[in-house]
Amino acid sequence: MGIKISAITLIILAAVVFCCGCTGTEATAVAPEGGQDITVGVLLPLTGDFSEAGEAGQAALGVAAVDINDYFASIGSDYRVRLVIEDTQTDPAVALEKLQELDNQGIRMVIGPGSSAELEAIRTYADRHGILIVSTMSTAPSLAIAGDNVFRFVPPDTFQADATAYYLEKDGITAVVPVWRGDIWGDELRNLTAAAFGNRSGTVLDGVRYIPNSEDYSNVVAELDRMVGRAIATQGKENVGVYAVTFNEATAIMTAAAETENLTQVQWYGCDGNTLLGSLTKPGDAARFAAQTNFTGPVIGDATLNPDRDDGVIYLKIQNRLGRQPDGYSLASYEALWIVALTETQTDSKDAPELKNALTEMTGKIRGPFFSVVDLDAAGDRSNPRYCFWSVKADGDSSRWVLVVRYDIRYEGKSPKLRPISA
Repeated sequence: MGIKISAITLIILAAVVFCCGCTGTEATAVAPEGGQDITVGVLLPLTGDFSEAGEAGQAALGVAAVDINDYFASIGSDYRVRLVIEDTQTDPAVALEKLQELDNQGIRMVIGPGSSAELEAIRTYADRHGILIVSTMSTAPSLAIAGDNVFRFVPPDTFQADATAYYLEKDGITAVVPVWRGDIWGDELRNLTAAAFGNRSGTVLDGVRYIPNSEDYSNVVAELDRMVGRAIATQGKENVGVYAVTFNEATAIMTAAAETENLTQVQWYGCDGNTLLGSLTKPGDAARFAAQTNFTGPVIGDATLNPDRDDGVIYLKIQNRLGRQPDGYSLASYEALWIVALTETQTDSKDAPELKNALTEMTGKIRGPFFSVVDLDAAGDRSNPRYCFWSVKADGDSSRWVLVVRYDIRYEGKSPKLRPISA
């Protein structure tokens, strides 16, 4: 039997648990003889349109598992975290199949899946079968449903839409032509940003909605080029921006856009689904185009990290495992695994209501290195967001992501602030 960590101990650990957990380099995948496994299911889009985010999440969870198991060993506990990772292929139907496989293994707590379309596909099954879903990537506001079994450790896109609209206004953009992914996430984020930008006297013109998982974006880009040409003629190129609500397909779209007449003349803006994509800094047409158009977008979290502090140390460990900059989703995944693992040390119950209560209590006790305490709203979504905006900049013959602005909207009623970050 593993050591059950008391609630009093957890309150004390809230300030030090991540510090204790960030010193190890390896961890066992199973508990010592006579110990207890904490088996956590993971649904990630390791292939398909959202694969870069899935890969980042897998790297972060791998680091978290090592750190958690080292922590358990350091306090003499025989608990050990074991991950069962399934690839959803960025496909809602596959995500449901994989959740059913985890259910057949008796797993009651699952981190994932990736896109909001995947979460929409599995939510009802999770509710009916008593499985708790901890999402670190889904942000569609329509999935904020009070009383279901879904917790989202990322904020709904109402916050991101406001941040983007504010940034566009401050950047001198008065008219936007959107190109967006035609699913629950893309449709909602496009509409929310259009409304928020309209409230700031901006104009969102007709754009191009495309079908996810396409293989050829030439027609999408040709139509977008025509629309941007018309916008330039009436608005002036310095006032026009393209707003791209995409996943990995941003790379294919930009590769095609590099050959167009009008799309290279205006600035491009992104979202949390394509900011920090590694494929947009690899040598090639897409990276050159992204740098030429000053492609800029937001990710959650405060990326002004100190390498001498716990947050910076953990960030670098994830980055080294991944081989590129981790995104905000992956940092949320790191913290989510800690909260899920420690929740399971507090209850032997597999009953969903008891697990939900235990998880909710744990979010208020654990202070993470990247996002502080996870404040959940009535629907179980994060309610204390902060965004950082990154831009693709040319760096000699290559390109890199550069942190340009922090957008602080953490407190309700507080006026938003853009804080430029020195290069």
